[in-house]
Amino acid sequence: MLILSREDVRRVLDITELFGALAGGFRMLSKGQWQVPLRTAIDMQGHDGFSLVMPSYCEALGAAGIKLVTVMNSNPQRNLPLIHSKYLYVSAETGEILSLMDAEYLTGVRTAVTSALVTDLIGKSGGQALAVFGTGLQAWSHVEVFVRLFTIGEVLVFSRTREAGEKFAERVERQLRKPSRKAVMTELKRAEIICTCTTSAQPLFELKDIRSNAHINAVGAYRPAAREVGSDIVSKAAVIVDSHEGALKEAGEIVMPIEEGSIQPSHIYATVDELVSGVKPPPDADELTLFKSLGMALEDLIAANLAYRKARDRGIGTQVNA
Repeated sequence: MLILSREDVRRVLDITELFGALAGGFRMLSKGQWQVPLRTAIDMQGHDGFSLVMPSYCEALGAAGIKLVTVMNSNPQRNLPLIHSKYLYVSAETGEILSLMDAEYLTGVRTAVTSALVTDLIGKSGGQALAVFGTGLQAWSHVEVFVRLFTIGEVLVFSRTREAGEKFAERVERQLRKPSRKAVMTELKRAEIICTCTTSAQPLFELKDIRSNAHINAVGAYRPAAREVGSDIVSKAAVIVDSHEGALKEAGEIVMPIEEGSIQPSHIYATVDELVSGVKPPPDADELTLFKSLGMALEDLIAANLAYRKARDRGIGTQVNA
C-alpha cells in the first residue's frame, strides 16, 4: 500500500491536469459510468462536530474509493484544523487498497478546481476581481486555483477579523503575486466572481451588495439548516449544483428557499455534468449565477486516481505492507 502525505499529494496534483480530469469525470457521469451514493453524515453532537463518509466507484477508471472527513467546530479554538480527512484508494479489479492518502489538500484543491470548472463552463472565468469570504483552507485553495487558471487581477478578502483578513491578503500578494487587501462590503460590487468559503450558517451578504451579473461559488455550508447565500440571491440566480439529490437534501441554500416558498425544486438550472456534456447550455452572460458546491465523492476519486498514478510513476510516497 502506498502512503501519500499531504506534501506528497501537493507535489503530484497539478491544478491544470486536475481541471481536465474533473471535466472528463463529470462527462463520464453524464454517460452513467459512475456509482456515487449520497454521503453518510454522522452528527457528533456531543463533540460539536460531524463525520462524513463519501464512497464512489467508476468502471472507466477501474477504481473505487472512500473518503472519511471529520469537521470539528471547536478545533480552531484549540489551534487545530477544522477539518481532518483521509482517502482510501482501491483497485476495482482486485479490491486491494492501493493507497492511503492525506485528503485535506486533496479536498481543498478538488473543490476549488470544480468551482473553477463551473465558472469557466458558464463563461464567467474572465472576471478581473475575485472576492473570497473566509481565510481557511478552502478560501486559500480557491484563490490559488483561480489565480493560476484565470486572469484574476485583484483579490478582495472578507473575513470576520481584520487581522485574519490582512494576513491572508499579505499571503496572496507574497505567494501569488496578485494585488490583494482586506475589503469592506461596499467594495463587493467590484467582484465579478465571489467564492464563499466560511463556516457561517447565515447569509454573508444581500442581493443589493453584488453585481447583477456576478457569479457566486458557495462552498462553505453543507447542512440543510445552514447557508452562506440567502433566498433573495438564490431566487434571482441561475443555480448550478453538483447533483439534484444532494442539493435537495443537504444544501441550505436550496432547502431553505424551498421551505420558505421562494423557489421550487425546478429552479435548479443545471448540474455540473449537464453543463460539461452540453445537455444544458450556459446561462446568459448577463445573468446572476450561483454554483452551490457540496462536493461529490466523484471529485475525490478523480483527484485520488490522478495523485496515485502520478506518485507511482514518479516514485513518490512510502510503500508499506499492511
